[in-house]
Amino acid sequence: MSRLPTSYALTRHPGQTPQQPAERRFALVAAALLAAAIALALSGCSTPVVKPSLDLPAEFAASTAAEMEPEAAWWQAFNDPLLTQLVRRAMHENRDVKIAAERLRAARAGETIGRSWLFPSVGLSASGADRSTGYATAKKPGAPDITTAGAGLDVSWELDLSGRLRAGAQAAEAEALAAEHGVRGVRLLVMSDIASNYFTLAGALRQVETLRAISAAQDETLRLVRARQRVGLATAFDVERAQTDAASARAQIPPLETLAAVARHRIAVLSGDQAFNAASIQPARGDVPVPQARPGQPAELLQRRPDVLALMAQLDAANARRQQAAAEWFPRLFLGASFGRQGMELNGVDLGAARFTNVAGLLAMPLFNAGRTRAINQVAESGQREALLRAEDGIARALEDVENALVTLAQERQRAESLQSATDSAEAALGHAQSLYYRGQIDLLPLLDAQRARLAARLSANDSNTQLLLDSVQLYKALGGGWQVFEQSANSSAATAANNRQPLS
Repeated sequence: MSRLPTSYALTRHPGQTPQQPAERRFALVAAALLAAAIALALSGCSTPVVKPSLDLPAEFAASTAAEMEPEAAWWQAFNDPLLTQLVRRAMHENRDVKIAAERLRAARAGETIGRSWLFPSVGLSASGADRSTGYATAKKPGAPDITTAGAGLDVSWELDLSGRLRAGAQAAEAEALAAEHGVRGVRLLVMSDIASNYFTLAGALRQVETLRAISAAQDETLRLVRARQRVGLATAFDVERAQTDAASARAQIPPLETLAAVARHRIAVLSGDQAFNAASIQPARGDVPVPQARPGQPAELLQRRPDVLALMAQLDAANARRQQAAAEWFPRLFLGASFGRQGMELNGVDLGAARFTNVAGLLAMPLFNAGRTRAINQVAESGQREALLRAEDGIARALEDVENALVTLAQERQRAESLQSATDSAEAALGHAQSLYYRGQIDLLPLLDAQRARLAARLSANDSNTQLLLDSVQLYKALGGGWQVFEQSANSSAATAANNRQPLS
């Protein structure tokens, strides 16, 4: 690298009178260079700032309630106190949320660092030296002993002529905002994972309860078939078929209990606890209401979903980094000053202390650095384009997630209604089959078929109800809401604490 800096310094010492022509020449040259730097900087203000150019629809294609905003505390719409308690606990105790908060803390510190370059730096310096040469000896009769001590105040400042430092501060600010949205995104993921695992647990427990009830009924059928065999009204083949159905129903219980245990463990860890304390998580029994879909409008989605907001903040940071890189072509002006006092002793004789002042200016501009400045701008330009593509892709994916969730939820509602109707029909058919079998009007096979149909219908209906709840959670996750509730509560708590700290008048 070859850099040709231009530096001018003006130093005044006690008793020294500066030459007026030199000062005048210095002022003229410095003014000319400053004017040239400002002109070059202004010419660099045309760095392009890019924004996403996607066209947003007025409403979601799969929604008929575009004017209705989704609920903020959406988990409360399920009317389950335990779910609400778990979500609130996870927002305060979850480790992923705490990790994201630490990343935000570091990003805010980086914002302070980036902003600090806009201001002068002030430092304190002190020095001392004691040189003893033994001046009285024969070998060094003329070498004196010198002791010096001094202290000073140093001031340095880079004037941001080209906007490079301002662009860096703006980039750091945007990166801190992206980290803040990252915390919100982690909160959204945690609360949706809590709800999904909670409904998975509740659904598995309901399936186990259904299987045990049906298994008990099939055991009763097996007992009756064996009794009929003893009096010659049933064959050994009938007993084997009834025994097979009863054992098959019982065999479906262990996998569901495993699913319930895994869901409990996940909920405990998400809540900041450990898996061995998960046994206390017992969901409420009974039907859980599924809230109606209220997606709102696509434009509002982009103001609520944390991952999209983070991508937009990262795009702002990339725009600022592009401006910062463009400023590398232009001169930099540095100012420095030192003020202090220095004392000296010569051969034990105090010569007193003197004040010193040193003021200097440096105007530096790169002329040749083997393409490094151009490469810096190419890196920044590629980063800007990548951030733009990421933002546009994030917007498109967010809209896609909501559309998919709306379609899935609507179709699952239809499936749940059909399966509930099938369950009612299977229960009625089983009642008729049992009545006919006990009266001897049909053999065992139609009764077993009716029992299998009821088992399949009830299990499918339970599974559909669970899937309906999971799809509802997925929709809320796609809509990106819920994190606002805990930020509002945190702000309210902070305001209350501040009011409590105020002195009474």
